Amino acid sequence: MARDVVPEVVLDELGESIAPAPKQHSPFIGFAAGILSGWTKLIVGHPFDTIKTRLQCAPPGTFNGAWDCLIKTVTKEGAFAVYKGASVPAVSWGITDAILMGSLHNYRACLKDAGFSEPNPDGTGSRLTLAGHSIAGLFAGWTNAAVAHPTETIKCKLQLQLVQPEHVPKQYSGPIDVVRQTCAAQGPLGMWRGLGASFIYRSCFAAMFGGFEIFNRLFNSWKGTSWEMSQGAANFVAGGMASNMYWFAALPLDNVKNRIMVDSPTAPRYKGVFDTYRQVWRETFDPKKGLAWNSAARVRNFYRGFVPVVLRAFPTNAAALAVWEATMRWATK
Repeated sequence: MARDVVPEVVLDELGESIAPAPKQHSPFIGFAAGILSGWTKLIVGHPFDTIKTRLQCAPPGTFNGAWDCLIKTVTKEGAFAVYKGASVPAVSWGITDAILMGSLHNYRACLKDAGFSEPNPDGTGSRLTLAGHSIAGLFAGWTNAAVAHPTETIKCKLQLQLVQPEHVPKQYSGPIDVVRQTCAAQGPLGMWRGLGASFIYRSCFAAMFGGFEIFNRLFNSWKGTSWEMSQGAANFVAGGMASNMYWFAALPLDNVKNRIMVDSPTAPRYKGVFDTYRQVWRETFDPKKGLAWNSAARVRNFYRGFVPVVLRAFPTNAAALAVWEATMRWATK
């Protein structure tokens, strides 16, 4: 993570050092850096996200895995179909990542002042504890959920919209039409339907940012050895590995959230968060099969879309967190 800046030593007219005042915390830097992080995430990760959403929410049997989904999508809809629904994230991910990373930056500072601090290993000042990093990630995820939920609803509905025969009109003509139809059927709060699932899902940012700090500390301990890494490389690899920790915990919750988001506004299949969990759990139950088969099938239900998630998570989040950290270091010089 971005460390506290240690300013250069200043000498007085007699050549003796004067200890400069530490640089003040800026509450706005994290928000600005988060915009760049969000745009990076969009460019790198949206095609994988499209495939993931379709695998999770399309009727069973529509696709035979991630590669089949990609081939069918590109063949039927063109190469740019993997960026379907990207117009909303192009704006929203910049905003939501600004909220996520900006609030994370400020929660870290507040928690450090509140006692979640420990001495730096080199004896220069203090740093936030690992528990503080995890709690800051949890709070940042909750802060982000309320804003991100309606924009993700639009994105998911447009991503799932498969190509129909020419004589069958598409359900939604674009982002505004998604909002119009949803609000007409469910009222303005319809855009926030399933918000509880978003809060549960985004709680996993505790693992993301706690893990990010763990890996950064590990790589920092390698300085002076043959394993030494530059700061940028360490942030990139730490971000990718932390994202895999995040998605291993979050994917079942993401699956439930997305199903609620793409549900029909006029004839919803799911009654709420727990009903969605129940239906996903029972979706492939076969009384003719044994316990082991049904248990494995239920795990596969919740981890549907795992392959594109794994392929997407490392490069997308590694690049986004590396950009955020580099921007933070540049801004606090």
